[in-house]
Amino acid sequence: MPLACGGTDPAGTASNSGTDLAGTTGPTSMTPTEGTAGVSGTGTATDGGSVSDSVTATGADCQPGEVLCGAQCVDVSIDPDHCGGCGNSCDAGQTCTLGNCVQGCPVGSIACGIECVSPDSDPDHCGSCSNSCADSQVCGGGQCLAECPMGTIQCGQSCADASNDPLHCGECGNDCGAGQACANGGCACAEGLQFCDGACVDTQTDANHCGGCGDECGSGECVGGQCMCGAGQTMCGGECVDTQTDANHCGQCDNSCSQDFEACNAGQCECRPGLTQCGDVCVNIDNDPNNCGKCGMDCPNACGNGQCVDNCDGFPDQCDGACTDVDVDPLNCGDCGDRCQGDELCVSGECRQFFASPCNACPCGACGGGYPCCFSEFVDGDVCVDAGECP
Repeated sequence: MPLACGGTDPAGTASNSGTDLAGTTGPTSMTPTEGTAGVSGTGTATDGGSVSDSVTATGADCQPGEVLCGAQCVDVSIDPDHCGGCGNSCDAGQTCTLGNCVQGCPVGSIACGIECVSPDSDPDHCGSCSNSCADSQVCGGGQCLAECPMGTIQCGQSCADASNDPLHCGECGNDCGAGQACANGGCACAEGLQFCDGACVDTQTDANHCGGCGDECGSGECVGGQCMCGAGQTMCGGECVDTQTDANHCGQCDNSCSQDFEACNAGQCECRPGLTQCGDVCVNIDNDPNNCGKCGMDCPNACGNGQCVDNCDGFPDQCDGACTDVDVDPLNCGDCGDRCQGDELCVSGECRQFFASPCNACPCGACGGGYPCCFSEFVDGDVCVDAGECP
C-alpha cells in the first residue's frame, strides 16, 4: 500500500520502529495485524463496523504570511518557537524579530530592524530609525551635529551621555543587556524586572521564568506569575495538552489510547486511520487472516489484499498469515511485528509522523515544515508525512 507522491521537501527524521503491546517484536499470541481496541475505556466497539477512516490529526488553512508547522499555523517572522522556520526556537530572553532571534533591547534603546540602537547617539538612526547623519556629522541628543555637545563622550560618530546611554553606559561600547537600564553610568534591571540567566525578565509574564527564575511553564502561558494553559488546552502532569487529540490524555488527563492501534479523535480513543474495529480489536482487514476483507472472515491459510489466498506468493513479505509489504505496513514496519505509533505511517520500512493534509488535494504546499503532501492508501486520504519525498 504505497504513498502517492505529491511533492518533495527536505528529509525528515525517522523514529525507531514501534513495538507490540507486550513490548517485544515478532510473532505473539496475537496476530501481527490486530490489537485491543478501547483499552482506555472510551468509545464503543461495534462488530463488523468500520470506524471512521479519516485522518485524526488535523491542520488548518493558514492565513497569508503564516506557515504550517506540524498542525499549527504560525507567523515565522515573530514566533519565538518557529523563528524564521519551523522548529527554530529562540533562547530564553530572546524575541523573534523579522525571522531572527534577537536579545531584547536595553531600556532607553529602540529596535531598528533586528538591531537595538540608542536614537540619542546612533549616527545611522539619529532621533529615529530612518534618520542617518552624514559622514562628517555626529549624533548627539537625537540630532545630527557638527560636534559633540558638552557633557557627552564621543564614541566614533556617537555622542553619548555616559550616565544614561544604554549602549555606552559609563564608557564607550558598554552595552546594557535586555531589560536593563543605564543609571548613573551603571547597568541594572529596570523596576519590575528580575535578572535571570543573563537577562532582565518580567516574572509575571515570562514563560521561562514564571514567578521566579527558572520556573518554566512548558507549552503554557505565564499570567500574573502563574503558569496557565491557553484556550483549548488542559494542564496534565505539568504540561498543557489538547485532550481532544492527545493520545496520552484523551478526553481527560491520563486516559491513554492503545499506542500502536488507536488515535485520539475528538476526545475519544478510536482505531487509528487505516484500521477497522472488529469486536474489541483494531485490525487491518486488508491482510488480517482472521478478519480478511471484513470482520469475522477467517482464512485457513493467508490473507492478502482483503482476500483469502493459499499462500503469499506474489507479495513482498509474509508475517504469519498476513501477506504484506514491510516497507509500508505500519503494523509490520521494517520487520514482522514492528509497529508504528498511531500518529505514524511506515515509509520505506521506517516509522514517520504524519497528519491530515490541510489542502483539498495533493500536491500542495500547505503542509509546511518540510513535509510533502502524499496520498496514503493505508489511511485512504491525503496526508503530510515527515519524509524527504513520497515513495
